[in-house]
Amino acid sequence: MSLKAIAQELGISITTVSRGLNGYSDVAEHTRQLIMAAAEARGYQPNASARRLKMGRTDAVGLVYPMTASALYDPSLLEIVGALTGALANFNIDLLMVSDTEHSGQFPYIRLMESRRVDALIVADTQEDDPRINYLAAKGHPFLALGRCNLATPYAWFDFDCENASRLAVKHLIAAGHEHIAYLGGKDNLAFINQRRQGFLQEMQEAGLAVDQSCVLSTTMNRCGGYNAMQALINSPHRPTALLVDNSMIGDGALTAMQDARLVPGKDISVIIYDGLPPDSLLKYNVTFVQLSTTAVIGKQISDMVVALINGESPEKLQVLWQAKIILGDTVSPPIR
Repeated sequence: MSLKAIAQELGISITTVSRGLNGYSDVAEHTRQLIMAAAEARGYQPNASARRLKMGRTDAVGLVYPMTASALYDPSLLEIVGALTGALANFNIDLLMVSDTEHSGQFPYIRLMESRRVDALIVADTQEDDPRINYLAAKGHPFLALGRCNLATPYAWFDFDCENASRLAVKHLIAAGHEHIAYLGGKDNLAFINQRRQGFLQEMQEAGLAVDQSCVLSTTMNRCGGYNAMQALINSPHRPTALLVDNSMIGDGALTAMQDARLVPGKDISVIIYDGLPPDSLLKYNVTFVQLSTTAVIGKQISDMVVALINGESPEKLQVLWQAKIILGDTVSPPIR
């Protein structure tokens, strides 16, 4: 069935049908869904090669990410990649994961860009001064940053308000009666890690609470790092009554260390964890956690922004700061006096 037939059935123009199928932002989401449903019901399959040639596109987007074992085993990343892949597939766009690590004097993501094999790049794990984003901005290649950085020129970004999320967590612990609160986070120089720590420190300061620097620890973002750091907190002469953990894998290791020390989360030490426990955790605690959003919602939000960017939307109109909330569980209670 042709575009003309779909247009006649829905009572809209052929141009609207074409732009709807190609994900243009000037077509209302409800209209686009009707167009997609009509095309699918009739088995309409556009000529992909002709479409790419006509529009000068590859129908592929690259996800620039550190290809390390610890990074790739992050369950949150894998869930987001799965959701993003499905969301982009609705626009007939493929997602390619590409390393940001130099190999034989070349960066794979730069080679992918220069060979014009992707229409845009999504840059994950941004740093505050990020050489990848600086390079892409200088080259004028479409990109979406997952996280904000210090780039002076307008650029497209999607980010969580991690600073405010940490403030919410600290406020919740203070409201429960805690004053001696520890912080356990990643040690990599990534923007979101710095924002989460900064939010913790600022809220403690504004609440007039002293911060014990020996209880503000940075570690590798895995279970082993969380376990070892938690052991140090447990054995501290000034053991905290509450703890905020900025990563689910670190949190899983921290709670395992508490369990091995026969300490009960929420009774001996109250705990709040970003994203809660990972899905493959063997622990059975009903954790109080910072919820950033569901992966399906995140995937759709990012995919819509990337498609809009590919279709020519200005970067300054593609800047989304997502708010978090605290999901209550059994791991926060008043401190033992």
